[in-house]
Amino acid sequence: MKPMLVLPALLLQSCVLAAPHTPAIVNFETEDSVKIVADYYKPQAANSPVAILLHMHRSKRSAWEPLVPHLREAGFAVLAIDMRGHGESVTPAAMNLERRSMDRDPTLYNAMYHDVAAAYAFLARQGDVDLTRLAVVGASVGCSVAIDYGRRERSVDVVICMTPGENYLGVDSVDHIKAYGAKPILLLATEDVRRAAEALGTVNTGATVDIVGGGRVHGTHMFGRIDGIEGRIVSFVRENIGVTDAERSKPKP
Repeated sequence: MKPMLVLPALLLQSCVLAAPHTPAIVNFETEDSVKIVADYYKPQAANSPVAILLHMHRSKRSAWEPLVPHLREAGFAVLAIDMRGHGESVTPAAMNLERRSMDRDPTLYNAMYHDVAAAYAFLARQGDVDLTRLAVVGASVGCSVAIDYGRRERSVDVVICMTPGENYLGVDSVDHIKAYGAKPILLLATEDVRRAAEALGTVNTGATVDIVGGGRVHGTHMFGRIDGIEGRIVSFVRENIGVTDAERSKPKP
């Protein structure tokens, strides 16, 4: 009978080890009645800082799985959402969200900040998260949405952009990053797609522009192809999370 007891014990141990990086699948509704589906990696300690993750065009929340363990090990609760028209966030059917995303409808993408606002409202209803320490990480058009939300909401401490654009899918990130202000923002790009990141960095001189490798590697495709990219993201977030306006305005030594 002993061999039959060993296998369940090993399985139990495996489940326990996997649990910290296993999400709860959650859903919540936006102000304009879109149902958003997300992976929520719950906090492992009281008053954890939070990261909201925003994927690329025609991608979905699972694209962030390579980054999640690094954020979790840094102490973050993580919410990776399917933005409207992508993944499982395609209802109500009457809004034709998936078709509009495939048609690259700019009104759809300019409304995605509502998805992030609903994500924030969901987090506000959870326990053990500290929404005074909030990071938003975007890739490709997810960068555009992150900048748009960040310029609207003082609650955002730091934004990370993986391959930002000046005007992805009709979202004017040039105007938005002007209004984003002095909060920390990291603009990541590889050599062959650096132009937009550098242009946005010229518009907002407080932005950090980081050219992280050669070639044309876009958005979340950097994971597994650009060495150390996960650590670069987490390091920037940890350095800047929860920094107050007063601290930000102090002259650097």
